[in-house]
Amino acid sequence: MKTLKTFLIFSLFSLAFILFAQPCPCPESNPHPRETIENLRLWRLTEELNLTEEQSAKIFPKWKKLRELREKRREEREKELEKLSELLLKKAKDDEIKKQVNMIKENDKKNREECEKLEEEIFSLLTPIQQAKYLLFHMNFEAKIKGMIKKLKRWKR
Repeated sequence: MKTLKTFLIFSLFSLAFILFAQPCPCPESNPHPRETIENLRLWRLTEELNLTEEQSAKIFPKWKKLRELREKRREEREKELEKLSELLLKKAKDDEIKKQVNMIKENDKKNREECEKLEEEIFSLLTPIQQAKYLLFHMNFEAKIKGMIKKLKRWKR
């Protein structure tokens, strides 16, 4: 009887140690942090501006398109700058370099104009108070996100 008790206690402790030794069943970290930040931004924007369902239904598709335009331009610009860097490395002619620089500037300008047009469309759906809150929100949100990222980087060290 005593050996059975000892065996059961030993088995329970062993089982407990085995269970605690297992890796955490935590979900994997989000592989798309930008998407998470954008979702957070839209949620906070909806709250801050007190958007109606009707406004949200009209604004969110425009916001998504705006975000896609910016992301697409970022990727294109990266490639264009890479090409510019290659031209400099191979000591290309001034005309070639100037052509690449002008192309980058022109594409930046086109993208800015498209983005401004979309932002104007978004603004047209907001009241003057919501417009003011929209501008302040983006400035404050960016600062908060940057602060959070800095804290996370320090915390990980």
